[in-house]
Amino acid sequence: MIKIKNLTKKFGNTPILDSIDLTVNRGDRIALIGPNGAGKTTLIRTILGQYMFNGELAVFDKNPRHDRVEILDRIGYVPQLPPPIQMNVAELVKFSAGISRKSSVDAIYQKAAELGLDIGKNVKKPFQKLSGGMKQKLLIALALGRQPDILIMDEPAANLDPQGRQAFLLQLIRSMEKTTMLLSSHRVDEIINLINRIVEMDYGRVVQDERIDQSRFADKMLACRVTLTKNHETAIRMLEDWGFKSVNGGPEFEGSFIGAERLRFLTSISHYANHIQKLNIS
Repeated sequence: MIKIKNLTKKFGNTPILDSIDLTVNRGDRIALIGPNGAGKTTLIRTILGQYMFNGELAVFDKNPRHDRVEILDRIGYVPQLPPPIQMNVAELVKFSAGISRKSSVDAIYQKAAELGLDIGKNVKKPFQKLSGGMKQKLLIALALGRQPDILIMDEPAANLDPQGRQAFLLQLIRSMEKTTMLLSSHRVDEIINLINRIVEMDYGRVVQDERIDQSRFADKMLACRVTLTKNHETAIRMLEDWGFKSVNGGPEFEGSFIGAERLRFLTSISHYANHIQKLNIS
């Protein structure tokens, strides 16, 4: 679906992408990882046809500079930072649905609702006036509503709260069979349960390209019960952010999360290990 050979991109005399070779096949779910300045965002923008380049690059067997409109109709894209869109929410939804053959206003509304965003209550708000999390949810809904063949996301969950992240990951899990994914992230552990391949970049080069087995727990809902040693305010706030509820008003809490988020949950709750009496996940 994407074929790259000896791809080089310079800004001035500085090489940002340096002789990259990469092939993305149908069904690949790639974590594109690496430190700041590794070239991840530049590679994504080049694939999307935003930059001139040297070397060979084909998306759906077409040149993204020459056939950009046709290519972008088959791609869903969520940028790292929300763009300065000068429309209100209703105008943006209508515009996005109108330029995609597979999208519709109803589909975007549904995807947004599944992410916890009620578009109907925000239709008149300027996009720029939305909170960071609301912008991110709307951009994700616009991308998923297109039913893309390739989904490209640059740090897509950066502004989402725990419950929003879980809804977002569940959306990706539901799309896995039909959609090829390229997910850029600083940390592979955040998306490890969604992917089947890791591509690591550094100094504009691909330094690792490895296939991995997908976790069998990724799309499963896991029930969890946590008993605190006492009503620790900060620990309780963390659990409530994850949607947990107190059992009978005591220090015992119940909740659930999808398997794709279990590592993140365990990392979050480990900060309060001294205040946990019992932890059960099933």
